[in-house]
Formats: sequence, C-alpha cells, structure tokens
Amino acid sequence: MADMIDKAIGLVNIVHIGSAAALGYLVDYRIFVCMTSWVHYCKYIYQYYWRTARTLPKYAAWKRDVLLFKTIALLNLAYIYGSPYFTKMVPIYETAVEPEMDYIGLGMVVVGYFVSISATQALGVNGTYFGIELGFVKADYCFVNGFPYNVIPHPMILSQIFALCGVFKAAHMEAWRWVLVPHVVLYLTHMTQEIYDFHNGTPWYVKAKQEEEKKSKWSPPPWSGGGQRASADKAARGRNPTPPPGFVSGFLR
Repeated sequence: MADMIDKAIGLVNIVHIGSAAALGYLVDYRIFVCMTSWVHYCKYIYQYYWRTARTLPKYAAWKRDVLLFKTIALLNLAYIYGSPYFTKMVPIYETAVEPEMDYIGLGMVVVGYFVSISATQALGVNGTYFGIELGFVKADYCFVNGFPYNVIPHPMILSQIFALCGVFKAAHMEAWRWVLVPHVVLYLTHMTQEIYDFHNGTPWYVKAKQEEEKKSKWSPPPWSGGGQRASADKAARGRNPTPPPGFVSGFLR
C-alpha cells in the first residue's frame, strides 16, 4: 500500500502538503498558499539545469510532482478568486466585497489557457515536460512549427502569465495580488533559462553550430562527385542557419 501511495502521490509530497495544510488551517491559510503555489516552478528550474531525471522511474516521479503542485496552485487561485462570489468576503482578509463579473479578466483567462493547452497539444505531454532535454523524446528543438508557435513567441509561458494577470485583474483580488509576483518572476526566470538553454552542460544551439562548422570544414575530393552536393548543403545551411537563442519554436512550457 505504501508503495502504491508513493508511486501515485509521493510520500515526501504527502508530508509537505500535509504540513502546509496543518499550518494553513491552524495558523493562516496564506502559509499554505506560500508553501504550495510555486513549488512546481522551482522543480522546473532545478530539473532543467541539473537534468537528474534520466531514467523512466525518475522522470515519471518528477512529472507527477510538478503536475501535482501545479494543480494545487491552480486550486488555490480558483478558491481565492471564486469564493467571494458565494461568501461576499475576501478569503482570510475578511473584507466585505460585492464582486462584479470582470469579463475582460475572464476573457484573458480563457484566451491564455486556450493558447497554453494548444501549445501542450502541439508538443505532447513529454515534449512539454523536458522530454527532449532528458532524452525521452527524439526530436529536434525546433520540431514544432504550427499554432501557437508560429504566431506567439514562447506561447506556453507567456499565455499562462497572461491568464494569471486576468485572474488578478478582478477588483476583489486586490488584497491577494502579492501572490501574482512570484508566479510571474519564476515563470520568466524559467523562460529565460530555456531561451538560452542555461543548464549544466553545453547549450543546444552551441552544439548545433559546432556541428555545422565541422561539416563546413570537410569537403569531398572532386573525383568523388560530392562537390556539388557539398555546395548545395552549404547553400542550404546559409538559407536556414542555426536559430539563435530565443528563436526556438517548440520547447517552452
């Protein structure tokens, strides 16, 4: 039974979430919010840099953890945003409020998460969660060229920031807007990390450039009939050079 629970949720996660829940209930709900809202970003940044989940069991456990904490973070937001419509009170702050429907904010949420879900579908779940970086998805970094990657740069992260801003735009969320800052800062930190492929190793675009330089230094002898092919390859590389950092179309979450 313990093994099943550990595989499904993680015993460490149970201890962490249980402790956060106890402190949130007995002391202040804001403690629970702080202990559970930004864990998944820290796991993104750590895993992208160190890339320790190189085996399937470790990769499955890591995906389980980030999805679990991201779900809790979204549930926190749903409770903070939605409860005033029923209680007429801002959670914890106990401020009386008559929340009005913010249609612009809701539109931002719908558009943001539509783009985010579209990006996930384009990449696939494993592609979204570092499958390429960890070696579980055999694909080029620029393998996605369809919507929304052909319309919006870094759509997965920017669309979710856009949706979060829509949530906190509502007037009754004013007292809780401090929660938005770590969401945005950590998301942008991770996006910058991915743009420049900042990790404990050589960035992918540096490797690609090195490979191109190796190929350009080698040319077949004229009697082999490969001279024309080499020239054509060189011309093709000139038309489609290795994209610089930040130009990657399909690996941001």
